[in-house]
Amino acid sequence: MTATDPGDLAAVATRDGFALVGDVDFGRSDFEVFVQGLGTLATHRFGTGSAGLLDLDASPLPDRVVTGRSALPLHTDGTLVGTCPKYIALYCNAVDQPTGSGRTELCLQSDLLDATLPPDLSTVTDVDWEYYVTDQSHFPDVAHRWLSIPPAVRSATGTTRLNVALPFTEERTTPAGWSVRLAGSTEEDSRAVFARLDSYLRGSTSFYSHDWAPGDLLVLDNEQVLHWRTTIEPGSVRHLFRGQINV
Repeated sequence: MTATDPGDLAAVATRDGFALVGDVDFGRSDFEVFVQGLGTLATHRFGTGSAGLLDLDASPLPDRVVTGRSALPLHTDGTLVGTCPKYIALYCNAVDQPTGSGRTELCLQSDLLDATLPPDLSTVTDVDWEYYVTDQSHFPDVAHRWLSIPPAVRSATGTTRLNVALPFTEERTTPAGWSVRLAGSTEEDSRAVFARLDSYLRGSTSFYSHDWAPGDLLVLDNEQVLHWRTTIEPGSVRHLFRGQINV
């Protein structure tokens, strides 16, 4: 396998859920070429950049959430904008932060879809999840209204994939990017279920937490994994390039 061959890394991500290599020397244009080699670029444009190439630069601006410094809860990319990118590519352009700051955490969706769940989680994918999006900087087309979204959908290959975003829970100086509840339940009752779900998945055998180093290149299969981001500590530098790819 060539360390930065898009086809090789896509094959590993499809097999294992993600592929990770280190010490990659990419400039911005190099990353764009790599992303294009993974497949067809996602076409959705966010308020803070394109799906094909977005700067996750830990912006200190108080209205920035996705591209800001707060923790991001467990989610699949594309959930709130009605898209289902196959691959997510992340490249660490620059980083200077303490261990634990700005980690990317992930687990396999099969830990929820294929497992025998505890009784209090057994129906969590049986009802729609209802979202109220507040991050207008990143989601201008869907902000400030309720969205009802099924948590499990069919992928292009006919398999079931998750399509979810859990609520924000950590205290922060920036507002939450969205709130979420289970259809037919209050936000308070839903929050308790989501907290147990988050804890359950963090305890799964596939859970992986990654501290970024310059030159790290991570390709996620968005149809197989869920991912989180931990809070980026004050004064820290964390600049990732992100690409979303449809196949």
